[in-house]
Amino acid sequence: MSDILPTGSAIYQKNYNGLYVKGIFYNEDDLNRSAQVIADICFDTSGQKDFERFMLSLSDTGFSPITAVSPEVRDWQVGEGFAEAYLTAHLSCSFPWSNNRDLKNPNSSLTGADMVGFHQGRFAFGEVKTSTEQKYPPQVTSKKGDGLNTQLKKLCHDHDLRWILVQYLFHRVKTSVDYQEACIAYLKGNNDFYVFGVLVRSVEPKINDWDYLKKHLEVHEKNKVSLIALYLPPNDGIETLHACVLSKRAKS
Repeated sequence: MSDILPTGSAIYQKNYNGLYVKGIFYNEDDLNRSAQVIADICFDTSGQKDFERFMLSLSDTGFSPITAVSPEVRDWQVGEGFAEAYLTAHLSCSFPWSNNRDLKNPNSSLTGADMVGFHQGRFAFGEVKTSTEQKYPPQVTSKKGDGLNTQLKKLCHDHDLRWILVQYLFHRVKTSVDYQEACIAYLKGNNDFYVFGVLVRSVEPKINDWDYLKKHLEVHEKNKVSLIALYLPPNDGIETLHACVLSKRAKS
């Protein structure tokens, strides 16, 4: 990524029975400085450049160079890009495979965990929810089926689901030293891994956003579950960030 994501302003930080909870506020200036980093993730800048270099190499064979086509992004995709940028820059996570590379239809969405990668020599699995709802906690934390609580509970306790994600990453980065280290730790350490839940919100920061998960989320036995809320300016923060990210698209 070409820039460094700002740290934002820490609003709260707590531990609750194995849950690490943190809230960070990003003002409008922070959003402007964050836009390029997030755009690089949302539009898979490195992947696009690799493709374009390859296509350019074919020009010697008589073909005209072709540029990569990147999909449009929605608010929730910008939220996922923001979450990935934060975890990468400030929690030393690594997510080596862009979700864009798995899209066969640019207008579709992928199933499975939003983020699959590494943290401190272990596998890291993450889910992200973006919400403008003026309610604490927002419904995306408690919604049945695809709410954050249900998704994180599955990551914590559904071995088969995690194993599918481990295999998914194998086919993409199997020669990576990080993958081998994490896989050994996972197998030898009795399913040792990290889980991250991220909320992207455009409301006043309040720790009440986590009330439902504090009561209902059953963490896995290693107690390595982090809940991170990234707060944007109230009312239109998500739209502002989206616009900032789109403005950087031509530069990516």
